[in-house]
Amino acid sequence: MSRQHIAADAGMLYHIVAQRRPELAERIRASGRLETVVVGLGRQGTRHAGLMQDYGTEVTAGIAPGRGGTRIHETIPVYDDVAECLAEHPNIVAASIWRHYSTARDAALEVIESGIPLVVLISEGLPLRDVRDILVAAQAHNTLLIGGNTPGVIFPPEGIKVGMLPDVFYPEEPAPGRFGPRGVTIVSRSGAILYHMSDALASVGIAQNAVLGVGGDGAIGATFRDLVPMAMAYANTDLVVIAGEIGGMQEELLAADLRAHPKRYPKPLVALISGAHAPAGKTMGHAGAIVAPGQAYGTYAAKRGALEAAGVTVVNSQYDLIATVQERLDGRSYFETERYYQRMRTLWEAPPPQPSWGTLVTKVEPNNLLVAGYPLQDIIPRRGLLATAHLLLRGEFPDAETLAELASLARDGAQQPGPVTTWREGEDISKALARCLLDDEALADFPQRGTHGPVRKTAFALGRTARYLATLLGPDEALAGAGDAPFGELLLRALTGEGDNTERAQLLEAMVVASVDHGVTPPSAQATLIAATVRATYEVAVAHGVGAITDVHGGAGAKAAQFFARVLARADADGDGGDGDLRTATHAEITAQVRAGRRIEGLGHRVHTRDPRRDALWAMAAEAGVARRHVAVSRIVTEVFTDVRGMTLPINVDGVMGAIVADMGLDPVLAKALFIFGRVAGLSAHYFEEIAAQPRMRRIDFAQAVYRGPDERRVP
Repeated sequence: MSRQHIAADAGMLYHIVAQRRPELAERIRASGRLETVVVGLGRQGTRHAGLMQDYGTEVTAGIAPGRGGTRIHETIPVYDDVAECLAEHPNIVAASIWRHYSTARDAALEVIESGIPLVVLISEGLPLRDVRDILVAAQAHNTLLIGGNTPGVIFPPEGIKVGMLPDVFYPEEPAPGRFGPRGVTIVSRSGAILYHMSDALASVGIAQNAVLGVGGDGAIGATFRDLVPMAMAYANTDLVVIAGEIGGMQEELLAADLRAHPKRYPKPLVALISGAHAPAGKTMGHAGAIVAPGQAYGTYAAKRGALEAAGVTVVNSQYDLIATVQERLDGRSYFETERYYQRMRTLWEAPPPQPSWGTLVTKVEPNNLLVAGYPLQDIIPRRGLLATAHLLLRGEFPDAETLAELASLARDGAQQPGPVTTWREGEDISKALARCLLDDEALADFPQRGTHGPVRKTAFALGRTARYLATLLGPDEALAGAGDAPFGELLLRALTGEGDNTERAQLLEAMVVASVDHGVTPPSAQATLIAATVRATYEVAVAHGVGAITDVHGGAGAKAAQFFARVLARADADGDGGDGDLRTATHAEITAQVRAGRRIEGLGHRVHTRDPRRDALWAMAAEAGVARRHVAVSRIVTEVFTDVRGMTLPINVDGVMGAIVADMGLDPVLAKALFIFGRVAGLSAHYFEEIAAQPRMRRIDFAQAVYRGPDERRVP
């Protein structure tokens, strides 16, 4: 059932943030996002992080010391501490803490002192001295502390929960599938009781705009006296229901405050108190639900008497609760009850999910390639290789400072001496490059730990790849004069020995960017992932992928360039090489290839009927003044092939690159070298994603891969 949640700044959670962190509230209004973090990633914390995410909560990050740089549930990045997390995600509004009671104090203090406005302490059984320290810190930092020993909080209109509450709470629904902010706020000491209360209210169409579990320990953060006035101050709360129980003094203190400050309670309040027949000293499951023998407070009678004396209606059954709330709301209904029951049926009858695993790197769909949500064809003319590598690994383009750091690392990698190697006669360049990767101690020793370690290592590896190619192709000495040259010029020098030709450098870099990735299913990506799942080192895993780039996969560009050259030779031999001769020669060469049983390299694609990278490269080649006769053939070859064979095989990115390389006057083998260069960035992203997000030695079914990154968006 599709649901349209309310805007981030329209609900109770925003109301809480605006009261305590006005500057953060402004940023939320601008971004439209309500981000949360999970602190403590043991079994329960990890499990419920996934359940929160499934509900719709934006779980931005997890915190687990020593696990920084990994991911849980394939999409949630993990940081070593809160400070590191907030440096990357400064707009987090809520944190849930799932640490063992022995370490929960330090975790809570770290979160509170970081400035996160809502802290939900799931942990239970904390020593009183630890709770004291946490309460003092929360008060000093104006933090709303819920718990400990709380099931958490949930905001149904926003589709956000922080904690372990189930997904049964139903918001206002003015039209099917469109939620609204109004409703009843439930504040409860007991998790189990509030589930039943919610179902009872929903059965007659009464919505909940927020459900807050205060926690069951003897000493906790926010109490009824704190939360009820806060809920009533929110414009879209029509009534507040509290679920109390025997033990402690929360209900009596609420009643006293209500009598002393009635203006803080402008809306109806209904109370349900549990434990009417519990004997003195009986524990009801919570440390805070114990009636001390011989005391005049904490009993059912004391609580009911205090609340009724303050004008609060007290009920002791779901039936009375429904009747009383309906009466106070004048019979108002917030949604069609059949919608609620339909949702419950959908939840309970949902089939088990099909086996799958996720990637955030690239989404491959017919005639479109999304790298972290951005169309690759739009990236090609706008962003360089290092910025694209950062996008592949981090999910966003880098800022100027980060990009400058990556460029410095790449230059450093390019200018350091490379492994001693030669390109053996007749050897595939992919094999030579794989050997360089395996023999490179400088790359092996480069650190990769930490949040930014993978992208920094990738930048260094791209610089090393430039060094390898310069060594193998001959212009090794050209890199010595690169200085602080942009990466495109570094690439130009490594491949051709040329320098100071901006347009040619940009065109070469564009072809490299066009080659960075095509998802997890190409053989090069599969080889890297298989090596990564057994935790092979970075250089070994990437070498596996590079070694899989053969004439069958990734080598079509060089063969296409040779095909185009034969077409031009035939055109020159048979005529003056004009447009008509080009078409005639193309027809004749394709016919000869077909009759000989040979494939036309650079044509056809297993996914695309129109390779999305094609037009971007053609346009850049034309702008650079490079597009000449080879590119002209590449533009007509698909049409001519259709005339010859009666079937359509679109030119692919390899074919376009082969034509451009040929028109640049370069050795056709450079088309394959460019493909490999770009693919090093993509293979790096798949390697680091595998070791960060997946278990070791998993059996990889590549058909089960699902893209779980951002939806399509425009390149900034």
